[in-house]
Amino acid sequence: MGRIRNGANGGFKGKAGSVIGSSWKSINYIKGLYKKRSKPASEEQLMQQAKFSLITAFLFPIKALLRIGYGLKRANTNTGMNMALKANINEAVVGTYPNYMLDYSKIKLSAGGLFTAGSEAISRTGTELTVTWNTTVNAVSGNTDDSVYLLVYHPASEQFLTTDVVPLRSDGEAAINIPAHITSGEGHAWIFYAERKAKEVSKSIYLGTVSFD
Repeated sequence: MGRIRNGANGGFKGKAGSVIGSSWKSINYIKGLYKKRSKPASEEQLMQQAKFSLITAFLFPIKALLRIGYGLKRANTNTGMNMALKANINEAVVGTYPNYMLDYSKIKLSAGGLFTAGSEAISRTGTELTVTWNTTVNAVSGNTDDSVYLLVYHPASEQFLTTDVVPLRSDGEAAINIPAHITSGEGHAWIFYAERKAKEVSKSIYLGTVSFD
């Protein structure tokens, strides 16, 4: 049975006849009951489902990071994960159905107007990755205490790597430890910046690949 909130003109929660009422982020929704599909999905629908599954599988493990990277974009009606899906599904998923793949260079982990630092680069020495960036700041380029978020993905093991502690813009560099079991293949790296309270973020930068061989 549905429960009406705030009088007859308010939203309701639960099932009422052929509709279901719910609320998310203080917004009331009404939707029809699910109807079992009576005909097979079209090829276009299958293509979109395949794209969605591929990009979701990549983004889901880092949804906490996406809450920072996309947390300011329509945060009252969408989650960071939803915004990241919308930003990446048509750009980062490439190839021909059913053989879709990810173009890692086109994946965006954040969106915003905060200035990046410049001179971002990644290198490897032994069992450690080092990411460096410019520390110069001025009235429009950010603050010394901006957080710097780093991410490395190793497709062969489907594992994400990052720093133990979130570095600051003023640090100029940060190290990422390579797990002992990762001894071959390559990784893909990204960086983005966020104001100390994450009220402003930058666009993410793809740093390229790094070899683990």
